[in-house]
Amino acid sequence: MSLHDFDERVKRLVRDEDALLSESDREAAIAAAVIRYSLDRPRTKVEDITLATAGQLLDLPAGWEADFSALRSLEYPVGDVPPTLIDGWQLYQSPTAIQIQLASGLSAGAVVRANYTIAHQVDTGQDTVPSRDRAAVASFAAGRLASQLAALYAGDQAPTIAADSIDHADKSRKFSALGNTLRKRYFDALGINPKRTVAHGVVVDMDLKNSLGRDRLTHSGRYR
Repeated sequence: MSLHDFDERVKRLVRDEDALLSESDREAAIAAAVIRYSLDRPRTKVEDITLATAGQLLDLPAGWEADFSALRSLEYPVGDVPPTLIDGWQLYQSPTAIQIQLASGLSAGAVVRANYTIAHQVDTGQDTVPSRDRAAVASFAAGRLASQLAALYAGDQAPTIAADSIDHADKSRKFSALGNTLRKRYFDALGINPKRTVAHGVVVDMDLKNSLGRDRLTHSGRYR
């Protein structure tokens, strides 16, 4: 299903009889829905990274998406059954780049398999949302548009004819309720509690030895 197909489905869910919404409004709502879905159900990408020089610093995967991707696991050596995962690592920010810092150094040419997340894409040429979840994503986008229409009708200046004023207030209430219903449909379809906080990141063990094999100043290896 392409962006055009999402657009048509959203228009069927939210009947904008007064043509208050533009095509760009619908595209923005769909983009926001895809971002939300990416946070709830990100894509997983697997990529092999080769160390250019010996040490503890590993470059981020080529497909890494700044401000979105999260590292799930690192496998080394590659090919073990079951896989052998690296336990100690963290993202390290230098003045020029973000890299992966390993607890133990590896030799030059070592290959590490990275498992990480990337966002979904929906545009004129591709759609990475699984077919089972496309209706839910369209519902979330439509929910945003319905709430937008509710705000537009509620913010209208009171017309000179009282009946028109009542009609606008009624439309505002109906679209507000529709927005809530459509967003709930999304959360129900994915089995998500909408009140939860979306966590995006990883937890790593900082109680690691330094490069000399000694305790770190602020993260002692002693039990506490």
